[in-house]
Amino acid sequence: MAKSDADLYRTIGEQNAHVRQMVDELVPPDNQTTDTQRDLLPTAGLLPEPECEQALLKRRFGKVAEAQAWIEEQIGPGPKRPSWAVIIQTCKTGSWPAKTTRAAARSKALTAEELDASLISLEQRLDQRLKRMEAMLLLLADEHKAMLSPSDVR
Repeated sequence: MAKSDADLYRTIGEQNAHVRQMVDELVPPDNQTTDTQRDLLPTAGLLPEPECEQALLKRRFGKVAEAQAWIEEQIGPGPKRPSWAVIIQTCKTGSWPAKTTRAAARSKALTAEELDASLISLEQRLDQRLKRMEAMLLLLADEHKAMLSPSDVR
């Protein structure tokens, strides 16, 4: 069961990454979006893609701890001891990677309170993603309407 759950989460994660990539490609330039729409759009990477290479990050920050401190200033706390791979991924995606828990590492079953907290957190994240997707769809619909309606300037 744990293996199928891991496969399911991996598949969902890959699909989410693909959707985020598609949305990032469709986001119009900032000067065309309103503040509200901009707040609802998905986050982009913390640094431009070319600057997320390990050699450049090491040159910029020197140590993992310094990179971690800078990232935490930008997006909040993350893992206690991230590796350069985690730092690179975080700079590219704009968010810390999801925590993974192994069934063997967990010694006890979830309590009702832990399960409720986990479900509430999941619901909030899904709600936020849906709002972002809705904002993107509204932007696309507005662009589509603008393309279809002729602008008669006389």
